[in-house]
Amino acid sequence: MTHQRITGLLKTCCAYFLVLLLGGWPLSAQELKLQVLGTTDMHGHVLAQDTYSLQPENAGWAKLTTLIRQAKAQNTNTVLIDSGDTIEGEPINYVRTRLRPDLNEPSIAVMNALGYSAMAIGNHDFNWGVEVLRGVEKQAKFPFLSANTIVVKGGKGPFVPWTKVNVGGATVIIVGFTTPGIPNWEEPENYAGMAFQDIVECAKTLIPRLREKEKADVIIVTMHSGLGTLPGQVGDENCALRLADQVTGIDLILTGHTHVPISIQHKGVPILQAAAHGRALAVADLTLQKNQGRWRVMASQGRLVQPTVETPQDAQVLELTAVLRAATETYLNTAATNLATDLDGRWCRLEDTPLAQLLHVVQRQATGAQLSAVSWTSTHIFIPAGPTSIRQFYSLQPYENQLARIRISGKQLRDYLEFSAKGYNFSHEPELFNKAVAYYDVDQIDGCAYVLDLSQPVGKRVKNLAFQGQPVRDEQTFSLALSTFRLRGGGGYMSAIGFVGQPEFITPQLARNLLFSYVLNRPSLALAPVNAWRTIPALDRERIMQQAK
Repeated sequence: MTHQRITGLLKTCCAYFLVLLLGGWPLSAQELKLQVLGTTDMHGHVLAQDTYSLQPENAGWAKLTTLIRQAKAQNTNTVLIDSGDTIEGEPINYVRTRLRPDLNEPSIAVMNALGYSAMAIGNHDFNWGVEVLRGVEKQAKFPFLSANTIVVKGGKGPFVPWTKVNVGGATVIIVGFTTPGIPNWEEPENYAGMAFQDIVECAKTLIPRLREKEKADVIIVTMHSGLGTLPGQVGDENCALRLADQVTGIDLILTGHTHVPISIQHKGVPILQAAAHGRALAVADLTLQKNQGRWRVMASQGRLVQPTVETPQDAQVLELTAVLRAATETYLNTAATNLATDLDGRWCRLEDTPLAQLLHVVQRQATGAQLSAVSWTSTHIFIPAGPTSIRQFYSLQPYENQLARIRISGKQLRDYLEFSAKGYNFSHEPELFNKAVAYYDVDQIDGCAYVLDLSQPVGKRVKNLAFQGQPVRDEQTFSLALSTFRLRGGGGYMSAIGFVGQPEFITPQLARNLLFSYVLNRPSLALAPVNAWRTIPALDRERIMQQAK
């Protein structure tokens, strides 16, 4: 064999083995470990303490930022994403928006410092109106995403639907969605000029296009919408499970809105939700391999990481928010009234209470209604008798709702109470409360008398319904005071009673400010329950203490 033939054969063999090496046997350089960190429903929580009780808690931006920095230090190929409800919720958000708009929005300042890549827009991000939302968006060094928010007549332009980032050489596309339930949560003027498509139907068109035309290696969905159920239906407020079930091409789904921790997989797609208020950080680890010039996700796993007592608060977060936190403390420490009795949120599910009466009195006085509907409060709320401050009363009305007066029939009143009674299980069951129903979606009504018989199924629980000592007749009509959250469909009450009319009156002021006005104008305040409703059989207080959240 000639020297030239030997040389040629060696070159051919080397080329052959090089092809095998690059194509058939992946090199370590052809593998990429991508880390995705997700937050959601921060609602402006900064410090590791409850704003109202001042008790320490393992939550808030200050502790969560420490976890984020630790995770990023372990893997520089990291993408940071938020799933919305970021700029409203805490008093610090109110003070910044209404009293100190010259200061930066606190959560956005923290997210800018951490290097977030995107944020999905949540329903409560609309609480201040589109103009404020757009103003905060300009402060952000990352896009606010909402692919299913469309502009209707009079609108001022859509939000960015998706964004593209390069991580370790891989093209990562982040798509954002907003719950289509916005009209059930927000005042119409807060989202004027906008409408909200079904998330899954929007994704069915968008995701394949991003794969094909934008050459996405990885597609991450960040959605302000919870897990939902299967099969689900078009227009569902929460639909992450339906999205993973019906739309292919998604590598990871980060959810929000429902405030519950989620870490599951469906059809191989991790679905993560980091609880709320910074009580957890969602962490997804994606393993990518390069094949024929394109990266592909070969494996994925997700988990939630929680801050602990030992987790320190981040110094930069404290510095970035210092001025605004000081202004908020001054506001919250404003003296209010001197209470003659404790306001205890623990018993509002059992009976009428002074706390509930305070809310009822304010609502009926502000609207002139005969009846008043208020939801269960958190069992953590306790305002002791004696001197009080705005801080304590703020906890009773944390959201930006107004009050409305509507006209209902006697039958609708009964239907309203039956619908609310689904918040209880049967009295003989070990668990008193239906965990499928959020506490803020269970109402009591003042101005009438009734009994809830929890030995009966929902639909047959309301007994002895009376108004001014007389049995309520189906054809009677009453004026009812309730929050605009209920009026717009929150909790499903308007649908349950078949209310399709218009309110007789809506207060120009927020429910919170009406409450503040009431207590600030009274140097001392004595409240007593009317005791016009109760449950039978009587629920024991020991179980209330153990099971109510």
